[in-house]
Parts: sequence; structure tokens; C-alpha cells
Amino acid sequence: MKKCFTFFLLLVVHHLSPAQNTIGLPLVVNYNNSDFKGGLQTWDIKQDKSGKMYFANNEGLISYDGSYWKVYPQPNKTILRSIAIDANNKIYAGGQDEIGFYFPDANGILRYTSLKNLIPPAQNKFADIWDIEIFKESVFFRTPDRIFEYKNQAIKVYPAPSNWQIIKVAGNKLLAQDKATGLFEFVNNSWQPVATPNLIPDFVITGIVPLGTDSLLISSLQNGLYIFSRGVITKKNTAADNSFQKNNIYSFEQINASEFAAGTTSDGCLIINRNGEIIQQIARPEGLQNNNVLSVFLDKDRNLWAGLNNGISFIAYNSAIKYIKPSKTNDVSGYSCRVFNNQLYIATSDGAYAAPLSNTNKDISFSKADFITIQNSGGQAWRLDEVNHQLLMGHHNGCFVIQNNTAIQLTSGVGIWLFVPTTSIYPATNILTGTYYGLTMLECTNGNFTSNYTLKGISESIRFLAIDNNDDIWASHPYRGIYKLILSADNKSYTAQLFTDKDGLPSAFRNHVFRVKNRVIFATEKGLYEFDASLKKFIPSPLLYNVFGDIGIQYLNEDAEGNLWFCSGKKIGVVNFSASEKKSTITYFPELTGKILAGFENVYPFTKENVFIAADNGIIHLNYEKYLANNSKLNVLLTQVKAFGKTDSIIFGGYFLQNKDSSYTQNNNSILRFPISNNSFHFEFSSPAFSLQKNIEYSYQLEGFENKWSEWTIKTEKDYTNLPNGTYTFKVKAHDNLGNESEVISYSFIVQPAWYKTIWAYLFYILFILFSFYLLDKWQKKKLRIQQLKFEEEQKRLKYIHQLEVEKNEKEIIKLQNEKLANEVIYKNKELADVSMHLVERSDALIKVKDELQQLYKKTGGNHDVKKAIQLVNDIEKNNSNWEQFATHFDEVNNDLLKKLKSKFPALTNTDLKVCAYLQLKLSSKEIAQLMNISVRGVEISRYRLRKKLQLPTEQTLNDFLREILRAD
Repeated sequence: MKKCFTFFLLLVVHHLSPAQNTIGLPLVVNYNNSDFKGGLQTWDIKQDKSGKMYFANNEGLISYDGSYWKVYPQPNKTILRSIAIDANNKIYAGGQDEIGFYFPDANGILRYTSLKNLIPPAQNKFADIWDIEIFKESVFFRTPDRIFEYKNQAIKVYPAPSNWQIIKVAGNKLLAQDKATGLFEFVNNSWQPVATPNLIPDFVITGIVPLGTDSLLISSLQNGLYIFSRGVITKKNTAADNSFQKNNIYSFEQINASEFAAGTTSDGCLIINRNGEIIQQIARPEGLQNNNVLSVFLDKDRNLWAGLNNGISFIAYNSAIKYIKPSKTNDVSGYSCRVFNNQLYIATSDGAYAAPLSNTNKDISFSKADFITIQNSGGQAWRLDEVNHQLLMGHHNGCFVIQNNTAIQLTSGVGIWLFVPTTSIYPATNILTGTYYGLTMLECTNGNFTSNYTLKGISESIRFLAIDNNDDIWASHPYRGIYKLILSADNKSYTAQLFTDKDGLPSAFRNHVFRVKNRVIFATEKGLYEFDASLKKFIPSPLLYNVFGDIGIQYLNEDAEGNLWFCSGKKIGVVNFSASEKKSTITYFPELTGKILAGFENVYPFTKENVFIAADNGIIHLNYEKYLANNSKLNVLLTQVKAFGKTDSIIFGGYFLQNKDSSYTQNNNSILRFPISNNSFHFEFSSPAFSLQKNIEYSYQLEGFENKWSEWTIKTEKDYTNLPNGTYTFKVKAHDNLGNESEVISYSFIVQPAWYKTIWAYLFYILFILFSFYLLDKWQKKKLRIQQLKFEEEQKRLKYIHQLEVEKNEKEIIKLQNEKLANEVIYKNKELADVSMHLVERSDALIKVKDELQQLYKKTGGNHDVKKAIQLVNDIEKNNSNWEQFATHFDEVNNDLLKKLKSKFPALTNTDLKVCAYLQLKLSSKEIAQLMNISVRGVEISRYRLRKKLQLPTEQTLNDFLREILRAD
């Protein structure tokens, strides 16, 4: 993570130089070696065509694009002393016993190529390469004892007459200094001595820059500056000579036609003009992290870079924003300021300060002066206002008028916030003052403030006060609402009417009142409002509400051009109105976000070149005209692309190649393809606008994946994960707060489909499908033949089954018929059994009647009638025992069973046949005994005899035997 230590202003009294510094100091951004991951010392600085910065460092080449640092070590891990960049962005590098160049490979990653093998073997061992200069078609590398010229893939060696001190391109000349023989110029492929009739320089030259068309300005290590003109070297006396005598000049750079920067060993950077006057000094008190400056460089935006003995510093020298700190010994908050009588006055948390101005009508920040403390102003000085051509100061201790750098107290006892004249006609007689506890009236007579008295009314702190066109006085309170104040006729008292959210305000909290655009405007949490007298309520401002919308505003001020300066939250901006005031544009200043003095916002637009802003630490000076003029074209860089997954790899290092030159657009031939397993990507991008980093936002789009551009964001990286196969183009662009937009830079790549989605796979799928159709057709035909065979077999089987079913049905019919017959037999047998039982019962009854008659016959002594009755009963018994009739009827029912028995077993008697018939009727032995008129024992004996006649085995019963006889036929 980048750590940026920023120092804006003086910290301690500068003890190294008696010269005054400018009152406004540029932003200084410091980077230490933990930020750029390099060594302590930085020896040389260059910038390529895209704006990317390069540094020759103890640990190799370091690049910086505004967001990301990268380190490229030397092959032998030695110190890199010097670098130079040609028109093709080839970066030549010189180190210890090493020369070569860095150039991107096919993937845009910087790679080092050594040129040492081109040096003749006798000259192949050397010390540090201290300077590299590109002149015409050659690249020159300087060591103390020789100069190498690299041209057309060959190296030529120029030994030093004694000791080469420097080699430098100045204008259209390439110059070098030898310690013993003086200056040389490279002419016609050789080093020619430069005629210097007055002297051979006995000093070490550290810098040479053009001075006009025919002169050179030369810096020396220990003797200050010299001018070389028409072959004559003369000493250049400057205001910095005292410093130059004490401090070596390590590096010297031209800023513009009239300004130069000198990097010294212990005085930091000195900015001098053509006349030798010190314009500005940037050292530790001004925010530089180290006073030992080894190298200075002016970038394309005309800002300075300093390579230090310990770190790298960026100096926003050309920035429109400067920082003014009135106190050299204390960090004070700046509440208010005024330019008055050609002096700049600042009210701070520790009194008031003043500094004389030398450029009142220009950029005041370049005035060279020291601030002095206004006497008798110690403590919180809240406000400075010019009233009746006098400077009034609102102070914690009361009201003061500043005269001759002394604060003369007018009132005491209560703190004063602000001053508002009751009339715009000069001179104002009555001046309202907002105090900690209400209002007081300050009277001015004949240019003298004569009296001040308290007005009777509310006892509230009044920091914001405005008078409308109806002479109504409006005051705001931070958490009560808005007061309308009405002065009494004698100006001794006032009444107050409170308005809150019930009267149209969005809220009773955080309201502020200002007079701008010839009207009183109320700044609220939800935009700007005005008071409608006819409705007696607050309404959104018809003029300004649509300009700002519903954003919260806590400060407003109008400049001479009619533009409105405002504060919203921690941001500051300005509304630029056209002549008709129907069109307006809002410009924010992102670099100032969070630096304004929250709660005590104040903007003093003195002129377009001098806008003063209250800040946490002193006063911020904004040259608004220059800010708008620094409308340079933005450039966006795609600095790195990584593919990540199972392993991470850099697939693009930030440099495109076109025709073997480093470029910033992708060649169609360099589009890479990635397997689907490597389908996650990380993109890094930046804009090398180093003084505007907080002003820049980015928008990006991945064509093929996203349908629209992203919202603008300050993020400088983007990840895409698990992309499906396809062709993609990542696009990124940048814009700043002034609406400038860069060109789109793009990077295309292809995520290849998985093997099963390739053209070969699809061809295989087609062949496989065709072959499958072929096999399916053959299989269908074979299946059809098999089905036909199965059908025929099935038909045969069904026909056979049908035949079986028919036969089965016939058998079932027969079976049913047999069952019917059997049931009929059973039924008839049952009838026979019932008849037999009936006969048995009747026989029993006849026997009993016979027995009774016989007894009666005996008692009557042989009565003839009784005897006749006995004879009649005997006849009935004979009729009931008609066996043949029974046998015939039985055989009809039981399939001639008795006949079959008689036929097979002739020895059977009628008694045996009767037993068989009764058994077939399933009569019990008792029932059989009754029918045969024998005992049960007699029945058992008859059954035994019958088994012997039938020759039945023991395990076979008579009933089973009879069933077999019955089924035999």
C-alpha cells in the first residue's frame, strides 16, 4: 500500500538561507523506499511519451504511473546510476560495470538487454555509468575514464584525456567536460575541444542548460553558476551564492525560459530566475523529506520531481493550488483573510498575521515575504472585514480595528463573529456585529468607530447574518432554525421571529444564511431556499435550487464575476454562470476535499488569480484562472493485466509493441488466447497526471461480457472471474473534475472454450452423431427383423395358447358338467338319505306301535281286533323294506354302483350291498343299524365281513374304495 507523506508549509524557521521564500508553497508529496520498494538513493529521473516516470535507483529501475510502483533490478543487482529514453520508449540504463536497455517483450513486460557484449574486450571492464545522453542517432554512456557511443548495434569507446566529469545535451549540442582539458563538443563523430580563451573550467560541471539562443547556463558542484557565451565563461552572481558555497549543486534543470531548479546537498531545491534571484526554496521546512537532492526533473506538466538521498519527492510546482502558512513556529487554522493596503492579512486560531505583497494584481502566492504577527491580536481571530476602508477584526475578545499592523480594541467582553453594514452606501454609519450572545451596533462617524452598544433582543450566538432588499435582517442558528430580526426605530433593540421546518424549511437544523445574487439565500441540508413574503414561508430558490439540487450546503459566497463559491460537506466547488445565468456548470476541487476548515468554512475570491480558502492548516491559495488553463489532455494507461487461477501470471506488463516500437495501442497480432481453466483476470490502470490524482475518475467496460460502461470511480483496478469462453476487449477511460476525458485504451484477449467446445470437438460430435444415426438405422433394421421373428413366434404361441384355451374351456365345461352331475348325485343321495332316515323313523314308530299292540294283545287275552292290528303293522313293515325298489333308485343316482359291486364281487349279499349303499349315503353306523334292524355291533361286523370280501388293505377305507369304484368308468 502506497504511503504518501505530504507536507504543505513551513515547519521551522529556515536556518540555511537568509532569503525570503514565497508566501505560497506548492504541494510536496513524499515517497519513501517502503512506498516504491526500492533503495534509498535515486540518481536520475526520466519520463516517457505516455507520462510514466522512471527512476534510476540503488536497487534498479523504478517506474511509477500515478498509482503503481514497479521495480526492475539490474542483472548483477547493482546500483543503477543513470537512464535515458529514446523516441521509441526504449529505456537505456547505466549501472556499475553494466550498460544496456529495458524494452518490453511480446507480452508488454519490461525486459533488460545487456549491451556489454558489444564493447571491445579491452574496454569491457569499467566503473559506474554516471550519465546517458541521446544525441541524434547515438546513445552516449559516460564513465569517469571513457565514453561509450552505441550506434547501429555497435559500441565505440572514447577514452578520457584525464577524467570525464559530465556529458550533456544542451540545445542542439552535445557537450562534455574533461577535468584537465575543459569542454568538448561532439562534432563529426569526434570530440572536439571548445575554445575557451579566458579559462579552462577548474570546477566540476553538474548541469548545462540553454540560455537564449547563443548562451549556456552552467552549474558547478561547489562554485555556483556560470554563463558560457561566444566561447567565454563568466561567473553568474546570484542571491543563492551563499547557499551554493555551502552546498554542492548535484543537479540542475531548466523549468522555463526564465526559471531554473538547482538540487543541492543540504538546501533542498532552489528555484532561481535569469537574474539570479531566488524565487522559491523547497526544503524540509517546505515539506521536502530530505534536503540532499541528487537529481531533479521537470515533467510534461512542468512539475518537479526530486530524487533524494533517501526517497523521492513530487513538487507540484506548476499547480494552481498553493499553501500559505503564516506562522513558522506553529500550525494554526486559518479562519479568514483579506487583501488590504497591499498586504495580506490572515485571521487564525492564534491571532492575526500580515505579509506585504509584491504582485497584488497577479498571483499573490509568489510574493516573497515573511509574515509578521499583528500586535495585540493573540487568541482566536475569527473574521476580517473591510468596512469604510478600514480593516475590522472579529475576535474572541471583542472587536478590533487593525492599523499599522496593530490591533486596536474597540469593544471587549463578548466575542465577535462578523460585521454587516446596515446600508450599502459608503460610508456606513451603523454596522451590525454578530456576537456570541446576540447583536451589537457599531457606529462610525467621520471615519472613526465611535461607539458600540448591545441591542436588546435574543441572547443567541449569531455567526450568520444577512440583510435583504426590504432591509429585513435574517440570522441563522445551527439547531433552532432561522430568525427574522426587526430593528426598533431607535436602533436600540430588535424583535426576533423564529422560523422552523413548520414554515417550509427542510429542517430546523444546520441552516445558514447568505446574501448572494442580490438576494438572501438560505442554505439548508436539502438545497437552497428563499423566503416568500406572500406565502410567509420558505420555498426552494427559483434561481439556485435547480443549480445545486438537494445537496446540503453550508457556505456560499459570490465573486466579482458572479460565480458562486460553496462548501458542501467536506467538498468545495464553484458554480460558473454564463452571461445569461441560464446555464451553469459546477466545478469541484477534489484535491481540496477534507482540507477546508470544517464548521468555519470561508472562501475569499479576491481575484480570479487569488482565491483564498480557510483551511485546517493555514490558508489555501487557488489561482482559479490558472486552474482552468491547466486543462491538459488526459492520458490513461493500462499498466498490468494478470491471469489468476491455480497460478497467477502477468500476461501484459503495460507496454504494447507496434513495429518493434513501444506503443500504447494493442497490435491485433498480439491478442492472447487462454484456456478455460485460466479464465479470471485482474486489470490495473492509471493516469500519469501526478498533480491531479484526486481529480481523476475511471470508467471501464469488458466488451463481450458487459453491455455498458461502469460508473465513474477512483478505483484503479478491476477483477473479472470465471469468464465463459469468448472474445473480450477490456476498455478503460479517465476524466477529471473539469470534464476532460481521455481516449479509450483497450486490451483484447480470447478465452478458449473447453476441449469439449472446440471446433474439433464439434466436428467429432457431428461425425459421432452421423455414425450414431448409421448404427441406429442398422440397429433398427435388425431390431425390426427380430421383432418380426418374435411376432411370428408370438403368433404361433398365441395360436397354441388359443388352442389350449379352447381345450381348457372344453375341459372346464366338462368339469362343470361333471360337477353339476356330482352335485345332482349328492343332492339325490341326500334325498335318499333323508328318505332312508324317514323310513327309519317310521320303522321305529311302527315297532313301538307293534310293541304296544302286542302288550295290549296279551292284556286282552288275545283280542282278535288287536291281533288284526298287529298283522296290519307287520304288512306295513314288509312294504317299507322293499330293497329292490331302493337299490334300483340308488343305482340311478350313483352310476350303478351296486351293480358294479355285484358284477366285480359276485359273493356280495344283499346285506353287503345295503351296507355299501348306506356308506355311500354317508350314514352313520347307528343310522345303518336302524335301517337294517340290527345293532350297531352288527353293523361293525357286517363292515368287517365286507372288507374281507372286497379284499381291502388296512390303510384303505370303504368310503375311498367306493369312490374309486364310482370313478372307475
